[in-house]
Amino acid sequence: MKIYETRFLIFFLVMLVVPGAISYIGGWDTKLDGLFVLKAFSIACFMTVLYYLLLKNGLGTKP
Repeated sequence: MKIYETRFLIFFLVMLVVPGAISYIGGWDTKLDGLFVLKAFSIACFMTVLYYLLLKNGLGTKP
């Protein structure tokens, strides 16, 4: 299993858009500046690596 598989890339793109959209719509971030993009990218990277490690270690499968 490699992190560049399609499911991880799709998960990364979803995590790139969804938290930023929720933050913008919720009113916490009202400007779309470099910090907003950096926060969205860091959340997406962290969640994707966490998802990858959970699946790699078998925590997402039934015994």
